[in-house]
Amino acid sequence: MKRLAISIIAFVVLALGAFGLWRLIRISQIPEAPRAVITVPEGWTVRKINQLLQKEGILVDRELPPGLEGYLFPDTYEFFLDSSTEVVTSKFQSNFKSQVGKIGLDINDSKTADIIIMASMLEKEIKEPEERRVASGVLWRRLDVGVPLQVDATICFIKEEDECLPITNGDKKIDSPYNTYLYKDLPPSPISNPGLESILAALRPADSSYWYYLSDLETGETIFAETLDEHNQNIIKYLGE
Repeated sequence: MKRLAISIIAFVVLALGAFGLWRLIRISQIPEAPRAVITVPEGWTVRKINQLLQKEGILVDRELPPGLEGYLFPDTYEFFLDSSTEVVTSKFQSNFKSQVGKIGLDINDSKTADIIIMASMLEKEIKEPEERRVASGVLWRRLDVGVPLQVDATICFIKEEDECLPITNGDKKIDSPYNTYLYKDLPPSPISNPGLESILAALRPADSSYWYYLSDLETGETIFAETLDEHNQNIIKYLGE
């Protein structure tokens, strides 16, 4: 009787093992869902990111809402094809939270929104990281005293154009809360999705005596000025206006 019981137990164990092996074989034969890997550069807008996601088949007949501007962290991502907007958004924002946490930025802090807005302008305006910190100081100082920021990149955002420089006098009169020539405050929301260096520049601006800057359209160099007269001379020299 004891021998019979042992035989039955052995049979059951072998049967379960064979079933488990069969399941593993079946699972291994199931093809993996197709995926796509994308890289989102610093400074891209939600509009451009949507175009990329749709082109690669990650989002089909759907798109990320514009309210996510500024919080889709630039990086390389892997997604399943035909993903939901919720899944895509979650991966972007999880990475955003992780990255800004490394520099001590609390996403729940009320000041964080302003820092991301500032960073989004610096990302589009200034080429070199060190120059961004100086420009950040200029813009925060102008904001403190109620002087219009006059950031050209906000005009490009309004016009939904990646390249709109040099802007015209007509551009400066566009009635939009994003027009930093007309309105003295920060734009109501970010104008791009900034990288970590721009966020750091917004968070830790450099002290200087400058109040103005412009970009040399040929070299991308940022030209700073302490006075309006000096700035106007730079406009003539570098922009030919």
